[in-house]
Amino acid sequence: MFFNLIKNSIESIQEKVKKTNKSLKNIDIEINQRRDYITVNLNDTGEGFKDKKTKDIIKPYYTTKEKGTGLGLSIVDKIINDHNGSIKFLNTNNGAKVQIIIPK
Repeated sequence: MFFNLIKNSIESIQEKVKKTNKSLKNIDIEINQRRDYITVNLNDTGEGFKDKKTKDIIKPYYTTKEKGTGLGLSIVDKIINDHNGSIKFLNTNNGAKVQIIIPK
C-alpha cells in the first residue's frame, strides 16, 4: 500500500519537474496516533490531483497515466477499507496530500 502511494508521489514530482524545470522534490510522511486511531499523512510536491473528482481515482481501471493500469489506488482503497479505515485525496498549494485514518 505505502509502496504504491510513494511510487505515485515520485511519478507526480517527476512530471511536474518535466513541465516546470523547477520544483521542490519532497515527500513527507507523518504518522500520528490519537485516541483509537492512527493517521498517516503523505504530502508531496508533485502535480496534485488533476481531476477534481478524487473519488474517481480509486475506481478500478481509472487512470490518468499514459501507461497506468488504474489498479494501484483501487487496491490501496480496498486494503484500507478491509481494515475499517478511510482515505482522502487532497490538493495542496504545493502538490498533494493523501490522508489515511485507520483504527488502532
